[in-house]
Amino acid sequence: MKLPQQMLVLGAALFALTGTTACGSDSETPNPDHGDGSSQEQIHTVTVARDGSGDYTSLQEAFDALPVDGKPHIVRLRPGTYYEKVSLTSKHPHVTLIGDDAATCIVTYDDYAGHDDGQGGTLGTWQSQTLLIDADDFTACGVTIANSYVNSKANAALNKDTQAVAVRVESDRAAFYNCRITGYQDTLFGRGTGRVYLRDCYVEGNVDFIFGSSTILLDRCTLHVNRNNSVLTAPSTPEDHRFGIVCLDCTITCPATGEVDFDGSKFSYFHLGRPWQNAPRAVFVRCEEPAALRAEGWTTMSASPALFAEYRCTGEGAAADRLAQRANGGRQLSDEEAAEYTAATIFAREAAPENGSDWLPAEAFTDPAGR
Repeated sequence: MKLPQQMLVLGAALFALTGTTACGSDSETPNPDHGDGSSQEQIHTVTVARDGSGDYTSLQEAFDALPVDGKPHIVRLRPGTYYEKVSLTSKHPHVTLIGDDAATCIVTYDDYAGHDDGQGGTLGTWQSQTLLIDADDFTACGVTIANSYVNSKANAALNKDTQAVAVRVESDRAAFYNCRITGYQDTLFGRGTGRVYLRDCYVEGNVDFIFGSSTILLDRCTLHVNRNNSVLTAPSTPEDHRFGIVCLDCTITCPATGEVDFDGSKFSYFHLGRPWQNAPRAVFVRCEEPAALRAEGWTTMSASPALFAEYRCTGEGAAADRLAQRANGGRQLSDEEAAEYTAATIFAREAAPENGSDWLPAEAFTDPAGR
């Protein structure tokens, strides 16, 4: 189902509130000289522009054309709305996607789980994504990835499977900076055992909108709930992983109490998470929690949580009387436990058996070309 154009970009008024900044530059200056008369080897770079001024007019064309050489590559995305379903395959590691600005560089699609797959079945949640990252060492900065399919009552009446993923990550060491990842049900899917890092990003959705088995760290991000009775996280953490979904110093936002959502329901409450599969782990550390967070904090699903916890969170949702009512496995971390919640520890080699080495993503994006 195609939605009206105004639905393609979600929560547009919130762009100014998220702190996202431009990651690219219009400068064509090559890599800087290092003082010895030599310059760093230039990284292969292509530009995608809807108006035809670049090398390609679609992001998928640019990804498909990248050399299969194991070397770093840069794809620069110029302003425009790119309506396409995009995949970066495992044969293209070390790709950096750089948008001029997340407010203007938008990749969007509207697939959903119940959509016909053309082979007698349906896509299912895992194939409903707008962007699939199956390549290790992927980095994105300054782009919006959206799935505009709404899990509304009207759409559910036509097809009950309204899950609609914006970003699905199957790989290891994927990093997003100053990006917007927006959708409704199941927005961000970490499907696999890899590590995913988001810094200064904006993530929007409602039902289980950050979920999966990957180790996902959201660092100083804004997490926006866009429907009543929402659930932020649905981890399916493997039993032998120390960490699941972790939110550090994030801000949770939501509509005002009583505001009418897209289903005509008045906004009232949401939960931090529910346990999906395996040994679910979700932790919120020093996050700002609004009053609409239910006092029990967490809700139930199809598994028992291995760890649902908070630590020194602020806001009306984390008031002392609310914390005393946490239920469904929710508890507070001790100071000693909380000290382990750093990027270095969460992404360390020993944190999961699949981790081949330590990984410490940078706290701020740096253009590989030196711009």
